[in-house]
Amino acid sequence: PLSLDPSRVAARVTRAIASDLAELAKSLEANGLDAETVAGFLTRCLFTLFAEDVELLPADSFKGLLAECEKHPAQFVPLLTELWKAMDVGGFSVALRADLLRFNGKLFKSPQVLPLTRDQISFLSKAARHDWKHVEPAIFGTLLERALDPRERHSLGAHYTPRAYVER
Repeated sequence: PLSLDPSRVAARVTRAIASDLAELAKSLEANGLDAETVAGFLTRCLFTLFAEDVELLPADSFKGLLAECEKHPAQFVPLLTELWKAMDVGGFSVALRADLLRFNGKLFKSPQVLPLTRDQISFLSKAARHDWKHVEPAIFGTLLERALDPRERHSLGAHYTPRAYVER
């Protein structure tokens, strides 16, 4: 019966995703990217994955985009840039071939997309295959806070946000 406990399921899924994304973050930082740039990119990716699984984006649309980009990595930057720009203003997204809601809050206002290798896209694709409905929303803040040093966190105002606020 404990295996069905929602808090245990959420913790297991969140740990698995965090592990996949930590590998991606390490790989990006090994390429000389600064932690703030990586954190911003991963936060947008996390939000997009979560939005897909809670049906704010069409079902499996982002997973499909990632699968296509695994085959053709050169398409990753232009497709993701277009998607995030469409999420910022709402309307039709060529990348997903669907009408999207507007996601305000400035997360997608300047969507810097990092060029990823096939292996790096695979880390992201693996994370996308998890059920994001079960992910603890604190993962967003946790990843951001871990990626920034304390001075950067303070200057950006990055701090823990309660689950109810994230879900709202």
